[in-house]
Amino acid sequence: MRATMRRTGRALVLVWAAAALAACGALSGSDEPWSEPSDYTYEATITVFGPSAGRWRVTVRDHEVAAVEPLDELARSSGVMLEDFSTFADYEDWHAEALERGAAVSRLARTHDGALKSYEYDGDEQAADDEYLVVVSEVTVP
Repeated sequence: MRATMRRTGRALVLVWAAAALAACGALSGSDEPWSEPSDYTYEATITVFGPSAGRWRVTVRDHEVAAVEPLDELARSSGVMLEDFSTFADYEDWHAEALERGAAVSRLARTHDGALKSYEYDGDEQAADDEYLVVVSEVTVP
């Protein structure tokens, strides 16, 4: 009886460990970029020295930023234009270019399906006001 209970306990521990490892893999980001649809919306918090700081809802249509909506007071008080915002493909391109140039910091994180989760950039540690961080909180594909 005790041997059966020990075997059952070990089996349960192994199942739990396997499930935990699988969950870690499922929660980690993808190495591959998202297969970006032509239309989607994302919410993002942007930290930057410039006009696009704040929380935003960004709408992409036909692979171009088509609309932006401020979601907090910081964003509402800004004077932004559509050109101040990017598609996920734009962030992927920025990241690749920053790595080629040897930027001090260029980190791009993706969700498990490859969609942008965050992008952090600092071109030169000695330069002021060139830091940028976007954190995506929600992606909706119509």
